[in-house]
Amino acid sequence: MSDDIYVPAKKGARIPMPGGQPDWPEDGRPVNFTSPFENRLVRDGTIVLAKKPKKPDGEGEK
Repeated sequence: MSDDIYVPAKKGARIPMPGGQPDWPEDGRPVNFTSPFENRLVRDGTIVLAKKPKKPDGEGEK
């Protein structure tokens, strides 16, 4: 699995998951690319890579 967070491409979109799993969370989660269903969601553009928040100036630098 990747550590990147994927969110629905359309804000507020409901993305039902198979097999009794909960819907894809609006705030996102990592994708399991070994799952054909989740892989297809990425390929089709249903879920997209979340934009990482920018760090305030100087944070994390030495």
